[in-house]
This record gives sequence, structure tokens and C-alpha cells, in this order.
Amino acid sequence: MPLDVIVEIGNSHEGSLGIAKSFVEMVAETGAKTVKFQMHLAEHEGTKDEPFRKIFSAQDRSRADYWRRVNFTEDGWRDLIEFTHNQGLEFLCTPFSREAADLLLEMNAVNRWKVGSGDAPNIPFLDHLMQTNLPIVLSTGLVSWQEILKIVDRFEHRNAKDRLTLMHCVSMYPTPLESSSLNLIDELKQLDVGIGLSDHSGKISTALSGIAKGIKTLEVHMAPHKKFFGPDTTSSLLPDEIGTIINISRDWDVLDAHPNSKELLFNQSEPLRKIFRKGIYWAVDKKVGTQITFQDLKFLKPEQGLDAIDFESVLGKSICREISAGYPLLLTDFEG
Repeated sequence: MPLDVIVEIGNSHEGSLGIAKSFVEMVAETGAKTVKFQMHLAEHEGTKDEPFRKIFSAQDRSRADYWRRVNFTEDGWRDLIEFTHNQGLEFLCTPFSREAADLLLEMNAVNRWKVGSGDAPNIPFLDHLMQTNLPIVLSTGLVSWQEILKIVDRFEHRNAKDRLTLMHCVSMYPTPLESSSLNLIDELKQLDVGIGLSDHSGKISTALSGIAKGIKTLEVHMAPHKKFFGPDTTSSLLPDEIGTIINISRDWDVLDAHPNSKELLFNQSEPLRKIFRKGIYWAVDKKVGTQITFQDLKFLKPEQGLDAIDFESVLGKSICREISAGYPLLLTDFEG
């Protein structure tokens, strides 16, 4: 199955529908199949005192102001959804409140849910999403191992475990390589659910390492260039970098899908073996009845009679015809 690559745009569009559409077009060019946004309804998400994760703009006096500024109207969301589908992409959007989830459901906007790690322990919210019978992709950056086990158990008791994908995630922006902790992917595999990686390192090496560990879903942030405005740019990959990851992943799929035996490859190599492997040649003239010694032989390309690997099988045998130096050694040159 091809790698499921989710390209996170989040709120990097800064509330501009035009910029959001430009991001969608960039994602389409990478070869990824899913573009993800975020829906923040300020009045349903946090208090007026909700702090900024990173103060990056003097334009907004509060976090709520920021959420209101970057959110789209319902008509705007519908326009963006239609545009995304017309680009041949899946539209995905993380709801940060039950009300946001209900609005996305009302608009028939998503065919699965992506839940940020801040809402991973929000059990009432997860219960609400499970009732929709849609698959759920859940980041684990802000939950403990015991909480992960509790969440998986809840999904299992609600017959939703087969719809759950857990995303290894480190909630550092950007995530240093030494903090990426990809060993935890192996631990998540033991839980018998879908496994993915939500990466904030801004490096393709982390994503490739995750793929090599067997993840099926990869989420990465994207920015058009490293000087782009916004709090997520340092955690983001460029479109070309995402394209590189996808191309490498596809190549790996081809490699994994075509195992061969060494015997088959050996048989296929016969024409080249004759050219590149060394055969046994006569180093000196030899008379009838004399025995073959190692000093009588030399090893040259191409192999025309006997292969160099078999030289010991002819040592000590008697010559049955006159031999001239420089000719390949043949089975008809000796007795027995």
C-alpha cells in the first residue's frame, strides 16, 4: 500500500483563501494525496486568556483574535473544499472543538478525522468522533504512555480500534533530531493499530527513517520557502523535499514488491558472467602426460572454458594433448 502522506498547512494561509488555494496547488505538485487545514472556532475552543504557543505577530492581541482572523466563513470553507477536490486531493481538516467537528460533518468535508495531540486525552471529544464511524488519525505528542493505553482501550471497547491510527509525535517546534525518538514507533506497533509519524523536525531524514521503520501514514508541515511568515515554518518541509520523500517511498514500495532469489539473479547474469569473471588459461606450453601444477595456470577474462573458482579440481591431472600457452583450459585438455 502506498505511503499515506498528509501535508499540513494548518493556518499558514493567514486567513487568505487565495493563499490557501496556492498551498493546495503546491501540495498537488508534490505527489501527495492529502492536504490538511485546521478549523479553530474561538468561542468553542479556549478561554480569553489562552496563551500563544509562539508569539510571532503583533497583529493579534489574543489567541482568540488570531483564531477569528485565520478562520474562513462557511462559504469560504466550502469553496476551499471544492477547490481541493478539483485538484485531485483529499481535503482533511483538524477540528479543535466538537462544534468544529460538527460543522465539518455538516459540510460533508472529511472522510476521516485528524486529532491533534492536545485533544488526544479529550475523551468526550474522542467519543463524539468515534460515533461518526469515520477513521481517526490521532497524534500522541502530549500524552503519556499510560494515557495512550487508555485511549486504545477505549477505542477497542467501542469497536473502533480498527479505525484508529496512532501518530508518533514530538511536540517541539522544530523537533531536534536527537529528540525525535523514533524508537517509540516500535513500541506503538505493539498496540495492533495503524501507525504513523507526525513530524515537526523540518528534515527529510526524520521522515525517511520513519518510513524505514514501517509507518503507513506520514504527516509533515509544508512551507513554500524557509523565510515564509508564520510559527510553523521552522518545522516545515519545502514542496520539493516532500516530493523527494514521496518519490523515495514509491521506489521502496517497488523494491519491496519484487523479491528475487539469488539463484534467479545468478541465472540472469550469465551473459555478464562470461565477460567479467575470470577463466583458467595455460601459462606455459605443456606436453602430453605431464601433470597440471598451479604454476601452469593463469587467470584472465573472459571465462571461456573453466571458471577460476574451479582451479583446484584440475591440479594434479595429466595432460592428454599438446598444450600451447595463452589458450583457455578445457576439459578435453586432461584425462579423467
